[in-house]
Amino acid sequence: MMNSKYPNMFSPLKIKKTTFKNRVLAAPVTTNRVTMNNGTPTPEGIDVFETRARGGFAQITLTESFVDFEFAARHDHGINLVDPNRTVHHMESVAILTEAIKAHGALASIQFNHVGNVNHPDTCINHQNPIGPSAFLRHDGVQIDEMNEAMMKRVADNYANACGNAKALGFDMVMLHAGHGWLLSQFLSPLSNFRTDQYGGSLENRARFPIMVLDRVREEVGPDFLIELRISGDERLEGGMHLPETIEFCKLIEDRVDLIHVTSGIYHAHVETKAFSSMFDEHGCNLDLAEAIKKAVKIPVVAVGGFNSPEQIEKAIAEGKCDFVAVGRQQFADPEFVNKTLEGREDEIAPCLRCSCFNPLPPDPNARVVALPWHCAVNPWSGRELRWRQAPQPKKSRKVFVVGGGVGGLYAALTAAERGHQVILAEKKDRLGGILWFTDTDYHKESLMRYRESLIVRAKKAGVQILLRTRVTSEFLKEQKPDVVICAVGGEPWVPPIKGIELALPALTVYSQPERFGERIVIVGGGLIGCETGYYLAETGKKIHILEMKGDVAVDANDSHRRALLPRMKKLLDWSCGVSVVEITKQGVSYLDREGRGGFMEADQVIYAAGMKPLNQEVESLRQCDCPKFLTVGDCVVPRQIKQAVYEGFCAAMDIV
Repeated sequence: MMNSKYPNMFSPLKIKKTTFKNRVLAAPVTTNRVTMNNGTPTPEGIDVFETRARGGFAQITLTESFVDFEFAARHDHGINLVDPNRTVHHMESVAILTEAIKAHGALASIQFNHVGNVNHPDTCINHQNPIGPSAFLRHDGVQIDEMNEAMMKRVADNYANACGNAKALGFDMVMLHAGHGWLLSQFLSPLSNFRTDQYGGSLENRARFPIMVLDRVREEVGPDFLIELRISGDERLEGGMHLPETIEFCKLIEDRVDLIHVTSGIYHAHVETKAFSSMFDEHGCNLDLAEAIKKAVKIPVVAVGGFNSPEQIEKAIAEGKCDFVAVGRQQFADPEFVNKTLEGREDEIAPCLRCSCFNPLPPDPNARVVALPWHCAVNPWSGRELRWRQAPQPKKSRKVFVVGGGVGGLYAALTAAERGHQVILAEKKDRLGGILWFTDTDYHKESLMRYRESLIVRAKKAGVQILLRTRVTSEFLKEQKPDVVICAVGGEPWVPPIKGIELALPALTVYSQPERFGERIVIVGGGLIGCETGYYLAETGKKIHILEMKGDVAVDANDSHRRALLPRMKKLLDWSCGVSVVEITKQGVSYLDREGRGGFMEADQVIYAAGMKPLNQEVESLRQCDCPKFLTVGDCVVPRQIKQAVYEGFCAAMDIV
């Protein structure tokens, strides 16, 4: 089946004896919670990858699998294909996994890696020093040992063994990771290779060990089994390996591999170097690197890096910049991405927001009490596929009334309707989306705007009856006689008790017409909302100063988003921490600093971003409707982020049986 709107995206491509049914690949993403500690795939893990295969991707690549557990592994939850004591059950589970992927016409691949000098003695089996191309004392006091030739040959044999086992267990191809600052790229990069022998110095010498690995793998798997090499087109760090050398390296190895997968950066400086792109980076942020490499080699090139729409993918392939596009986090956001495109349902695609899934932890290491699982802000199924697939089906169709058309209410309504219920959604304003209307003007939030629109489309297609400009009361609900009420009325800005606060505006009201304010703007509150609002206004040319009571700004952001946001803020605006605002006047803001010294900051406009509070009175008033099942979701419970509102709306709908 060919899609005439996206002919290049859905054009098959044959490499040697293997045919890719389209040009969209599922890039290697985390295997957290999809294996047991011994690396055996779990039923949950098998379902995760089968869900993506069912969604239409041409190839599914598993990660992160290690070539040995002596020096190579940094954790124990990768698919283990190298344990000499692996059981029959273990091998059967891997074979079932590859079979599940291939049952839907996708190719099964697996990424092999060796972390090299970024490992830690606590992770190494005998707590020995990690190894790498060069010996040095790491900043955390860990001694790195230099690999000798015997160790290099041993590691190359380990790669070959892992790839041979993958072939035997049903994988169609393998990916070797030679980017992101792992072992193979450590040899390639001047940042980590200080050797003066035949394995250091010139590019030809630095490439000698990676080539040794490729040759051993090819010897093991044979001439027709596909090998994909993942590289950083540019490490994007001073002193690192940059595009010109990467191109020369690709020329050296193109007769040894079948595809070159072009990413960028270093894993441990992930957002800063676009190893994972942030919402501030362009979509397809590595496409220029892939294009340059494609011009220099004759084998197919894969581009990866923030792609989240079929239009982006079609354009990249049509213009000859790459042969394939791989999507990583987008497969979490919408595993049906490819199928929806093929079927002309692009308006239903949930785009990846590049917000939090791969690093949801807070920025303060002391606040990281537990590890958090990978979940997606826009897709409540993600990471929970098997559990929700086993949820009970409704016994009969219920009448469901949803109050509030923000993301929580929308997701509750569309989920309930898709499960066969009769759903009415009432919104007091003249449009749906809740507070997300601001995304129409902030171009960094374009994906969030698209997500809002996709929910509206899905709700309408599911048959949700939508009532706009409708203020719902408990009496109104009594007249409707619903079986279930889902209350998603949201929250409102918390107004800090500051003298003169009536002269200031809440943050989210300033997006529509920033030109109506003067040039000097003071923002009271340096949480994530205050920082993002300040950055948006600074990009329009305003002079911004944020005043924050705490010791730092954006502490409520997740670590990765904060690492992307703060360097950009530093270029465009100022902030002061440990500051208490005393009074707001028409001339500006009076404040006390952390030493208790008074100060005054002139401002043409003051904005406050002090958080949100739930609409408790409205919730309690609606609760008087006497409906047998009254559920609350989203900010009207506790103001948080989109991720929680979407999940609570989804759960509420799934509980209607």
